[in-house]
Amino acid sequence: MDPDSGVILAQTAEGTAVALGLLRCGKIWFCPVCSAKIRHGRAEEITTAAVSWMERKGSAYLVTFTARHAAAHKLADLMDAIQGTRADKDKGTSRKPGAYQRLITGAAWAGDERRAANPEGVRGRVGYVGMIRATEITVSQENGWHPHIHAIVFVGGALASTLDGKKTVGDTFEPSPEALKELEDHFRAVWTRHLAKVDPAFTPSDEHGVDFKRLETARDAEDFGRYVAKIQDGHKSVSPANELARGDLKRGRHGNMTPFQMLGRIGDLMGGVLEDDVDGHGDLSWCLGKWAEYETAVSGRRAIEWTRHLRPLLGLVGGDTEDDDADLLFTEDGASEFRAGVQVETRAWHKVTGRALDLAATEAVEGHGLDLDAVAEVVTLAGASAASVRLLTPGEIAEAWESTLAKLAERREAAAARRKIER
Repeated sequence: MDPDSGVILAQTAEGTAVALGLLRCGKIWFCPVCSAKIRHGRAEEITTAAVSWMERKGSAYLVTFTARHAAAHKLADLMDAIQGTRADKDKGTSRKPGAYQRLITGAAWAGDERRAANPEGVRGRVGYVGMIRATEITVSQENGWHPHIHAIVFVGGALASTLDGKKTVGDTFEPSPEALKELEDHFRAVWTRHLAKVDPAFTPSDEHGVDFKRLETARDAEDFGRYVAKIQDGHKSVSPANELARGDLKRGRHGNMTPFQMLGRIGDLMGGVLEDDVDGHGDLSWCLGKWAEYETAVSGRRAIEWTRHLRPLLGLVGGDTEDDDADLLFTEDGASEFRAGVQVETRAWHKVTGRALDLAATEAVEGHGLDLDAVAEVVTLAGASAASVRLLTPGEIAEAWESTLAKLAERREAAAARRKIER
């Protein structure tokens, strides 16, 4: 991030090591390292939103949307059906909505003030405020790709407009059982109808197509935040929030693999481990083919997305773009309390990574006591001078990190100005 500052290997209060000053790819779909950090941050954000809304006496629901799928179906086709197609400037095609977008469009949903029978629509009667959507994907040899959407739907809010035209939430209320039933019926009908129109084979069953679960307490909302983040480490107690955000750590059920589980299998098989000794299923050729299909199908799509205007309505800031994900990565990097660290000069760090010793250097910083000689030994083994490693105090770590972020912000502003001139 800053050639003058190099890399800082910092030790947290818990004894873990964090590498500060390195740019991240920020690929939530493709990188297990970046995905874990981004999804963790998103899960915290989702939990804050859900808890805040419930404390205001609003209501929230976890809704899961699923399409029927088979081994012969292409992931791209399924993603287009549920998430919509992407615009292609080269082909001159515009974006087309998927089943998800259809849920919150049309006269039945939005109402029509000119029609006395339905002036406010389902949206008004239930007090719809917005939703947070997270798309999850698993795959198996028997049933093929299984993309599905988890969403938190916020209802029970009376929306109003300020003098400058911005939306705001006035009072909250408890939607009637009839209105909630209408919401559920509307989602089921629209979701099923759109998928059937795209491909009759995608038509889900009444039992599995759309599933509603109400969050009853603030604790439910907190659990949902973790559930959305997908802390899927083999434990059965998965919270709802992690179900939405943490697709990076989830392990598929009933023989299904998540993409990162499949990626791990690819790595083990390429390393010579026997198929039967590796988690998951499928030979190397099958896994590589599925991973390539996965890359093409999800590239350019949002993994986690908020309804427009929902963040400010709930008193939150931020966004869902790749730049927002990058900012979240930097926030996560500097969120810990540091008690010690070392600074490695840029040229020395390039030699460390050139010899694939960056993990060894990071591990040398972990533990309850930082051993400067151990880090210097790794750097020396890489062919650099031990003098290129300097011990840092917690205050120096914070100062160096703030300086690096400031210089990064300056470069971003300069790049934005250049792009503006070019346009």
